[in-house]
Amino acid sequence: MMLAKGQEEPRLLTLDDGQGVPVRLIQPEDASALQRLHSRCSKETVYLRFFGPMEELSDEKAQYFAHVDGTDRFALVALDPAQQGEIIAVARFDREVGTDQAEYSALVEDKWQGCGLGQHLTQQLLDEARDRGIRYFYGVVMSRNTGMLKLLRGLDLPERERKEKGAKYVEVEIQPEYS
Repeated sequence: MMLAKGQEEPRLLTLDDGQGVPVRLIQPEDASALQRLHSRCSKETVYLRFFGPMEELSDEKAQYFAHVDGTDRFALVALDPAQQGEIIAVARFDREVGTDQAEYSALVEDKWQGCGLGQHLTQQLLDEARDRGIRYFYGVVMSRNTGMLKLLRGLDLPERERKEKGAKYVEVEIQPEYS
């Protein structure tokens, strides 16, 4: 099911334990909620996502991440079931101009890690990417980011990995080419 830009009604994502988590397209007014998500994440989680320390998510970065075009720049957010104004995870892709490849990234609040949220959110993001003609996701992942590596390998899709300066470049084929 393709989400339209501006679609406000969240879909319910069911986690492995049966808990429902609302998911929707990111919106420009989510910038401050992204900053709050960032502030609730551990230094390690932030380091693994941004490849270095980042005390806070600047207003400029938060605005950039919250503004997508719904086609080439796309992001889904998972909302706290108890406080739906709070983002607990975000998964996004940014298409390389004029290609069928997109950079993938995700961030899951520490207390929500390990319950399948990142995996399920990524599966929904994959569906959205396929609907937009994207064939490959790629990402550069720190070698010690075992959670993200496990998530990408757990997609059960063709993938390639190579080492790149202390990190791994991972490419996942999300839409096989049809002959």
